[in-house]
Parts: sequence; C-alpha cells; structure tokens
Amino acid sequence: MATPDPTLLTAAEAASRLGVKRQTLYAYVSRGVIARELSLDGRTSLFRAEDVDSLRSAHRRTSSGEVESVIASSITKVDEAGHSYRGVPAIELADGSLEDTAELLWGGESQPWVVPDEAIAAVRALQASLPDDVALIDRLRGSVLALSAHDQLRHDPTPDGHRRAGRLLLTSMVDGLPFVGGTDHHAADRPGAHERLADRLWPRLSARPSDRRRRDCLNAALVLLADHGLAASTFAARIAASVRADPYSIVSSGLGAMGGVLHGAASEGVHRLLDEAHAIGPETAIGQHLRDGRSINGVGHAVYRSSDPREIALTERIGAAWDGDDRLQTVQATRAILQERTSKGPINVDFALGSLTWLADMEPGGGQCIFVARAAGWIAHGIEEMDERPLRFRAVARWRPSRPPLPEDHE
Repeated sequence: MATPDPTLLTAAEAASRLGVKRQTLYAYVSRGVIARELSLDGRTSLFRAEDVDSLRSAHRRTSSGEVESVIASSITKVDEAGHSYRGVPAIELADGSLEDTAELLWGGESQPWVVPDEAIAAVRALQASLPDDVALIDRLRGSVLALSAHDQLRHDPTPDGHRRAGRLLLTSMVDGLPFVGGTDHHAADRPGAHERLADRLWPRLSARPSDRRRRDCLNAALVLLADHGLAASTFAARIAASVRADPYSIVSSGLGAMGGVLHGAASEGVHRLLDEAHAIGPETAIGQHLRDGRSINGVGHAVYRSSDPREIALTERIGAAWDGDDRLQTVQATRAILQERTSKGPINVDFALGSLTWLADMEPGGGQCIFVARAAGWIAHGIEEMDERPLRFRAVARWRPSRPPLPEDHE
C-alpha cells in the first residue's frame, strides 16, 4: 500500500524502485547505505524517495574499473550548489576559524583548544630530527606519529575522546612545524597569543610578509577544505574507523590517501604551472604541457559540472588580497585560458589553492600542508563511523588469471 506522503516510500516501493529484493534493501539499511524511518505505528519502515533515487542513480552509473560505495552520513552534504557542514553552507563559515568549523563538524559542546606542553615538545623533537628538506606531508605524518606515541588515552572510543584527539592533532600539526627561515618574522603583525590556526600556520609556510587579508585567504582555504563528503582520503579514514582504529590511526589513513598527486597534492602541479606561466607566458606554458602530454591540474571535478563554489569563494578573496601585485595577472590570465580552452570541466579548488601557495611564495607542496584541515573532517567521520556496525566494509575480489606480458616490439 502506498504512503499518503509522496516523498516517503514503503519498503516494497523502495525495493521495487531499486530493483532489489526487500532482504537486500534491509541489508543496505544495516550497512548504512540508506536510512529508514519508522511510521507512526512504530513498526512500518519508510524510506525517503530522494534517498532511494540517489542510490538508484549511483547503481546505474557505470565506469570502467570504478568502484562505488554509498554511505549514509549527516556530516557534509555536497551537490552542484556547493557543500554544507551540518546544514550550514561552508562558504558562510569561511570568515570564521577552522577551530569553530571543526567543532561544528564534530558535534557536541565546544571546548578550549589547550594542548599540553609535553605534547608540543614531543612533536617538535621529532621535527628537529628530520632533514631540513623533508617534504611537508612527511612532517605532518611525523607529527601524528609523535602525538600517537605520547597519548596514553588514544584508544578512548567515545566521541569526546575523538574530539580531544582532534584538537590535539590539528593544533600540534600546525604548531609543531618549523618556521620558514627558523624565525616567526610576522609575530608583530598578528593580534596576540590567541590567534587562529591560520595565523600560526602562515609563517610556517611562507617567509613573505602577510597582512590580515592574506591570512584570511589561508583561513578560508582551511575552512573550505575541512571536509567534502566521501573523498578518497575520507573513505580511507572511515575504513580505519570501521575496524575501531584510534583517532591518530584514522588521521594517518587519511594522510596516506591525501598524499596522492590526484588529491591533496594536486595544487602542487598548479603552483609549478604558474611558475612556468610567469616565466614564459600562460599560453606558452599551457601549450607546452599539452604538447608534452603532461596533465594539467586544477581543472575538472567529479561533482561540480559548471563551477566549483569553493574555488570561486577562494579566488575572490585572493584577488582582493593580492590586488596590485603584478603576479596576480599571471594567475588570472592562466585561469582564463584554462577556463576557455579546456574541456575537462570547471576550474576547481586545487587551482585556487595552487594560486594561493604561489602568490604567498610557499613551497610548491604547501597546498598539501593546508589540506591538514581535512583532519577535522576525518575525525568527524571517525566519530560517526563508531556508531555503525564494525567491520562493515568488506570488498569482494573477483579472481582473474594473471595477464601475460605484452610481446616486445622488434624492428
């Protein structure tokens, strides 16, 4: 029997629309693939038509070799209009701090971000042992390792335990990084001891003088990158949480996936392209990339088909903060050419992030360090995953014989 509310479906209707048996539908519920509601009688299962149609669309999309998974989550909604954290558009939060955004993502009551001196000391001791030219992503991994070894309560599975670890992780990963040039050259420009993480991160990534507007750009990037649904790194973090890993292992799992050149490291390619564009001209630089078969990062997105709202918001702030800087013309000209002459899709947030690191004279890999904000999302997904059935992610491998090597070519 159909429900009087067209936005709700009975189990029979939902199963029929999905083309599966009711047992399969309830298996989806137990795995968190789709949510159900109870009718007023407390016994009948009801399903939102929107959720059913979304799941059906995901099942019908086909891509050679692609693996898709649908996971129910109330943390971040991502669609063509942008992304929102707990129902609040992320762009509206971009003028706030990463700390406030993290607390929103984690739920619960906000707490002071106080880190024990011995924890920071442990992180800095490990950082001091690393070579000066070590990659920034490796410094982040080292900080997580030092914190994990220091925290005797790291296996606390409660939401408060994860929140406590999240505050410790985000603060220490920033404050544990060495200053560029060994000294904080910009301390006099900042408001005092209780700065945002963004204010403290700037001198650890750039020796270039900063002002409030430029640090606001960095802060906006941190907020906009704090979560974006089930990106590869977040999926890795949730898998770790499903086996009841501690928060440090969850963040380490996310960092592992984030290190990929198609994920957190994508902005490095943009940074290097801008280097070339400034030296030989944007059109020549892009042409050389295309002629040499080199990929061009910062263009296209799996969700956003017309524009990436994160890129637009960050690009507007960058334009205002670097107004009058000759190098901004290089960024704008390169962006215009890519927007007009590529068919890969819209300019994405990696281009804006690469523009920020280039204009701020950060290392090309500085964008990965800014992506440290995603740890806020990983912790949120870890908390949410703890309420699900453990060990629920189990992919099934279809065995196939080894492929014979291709024959060598002989002239």
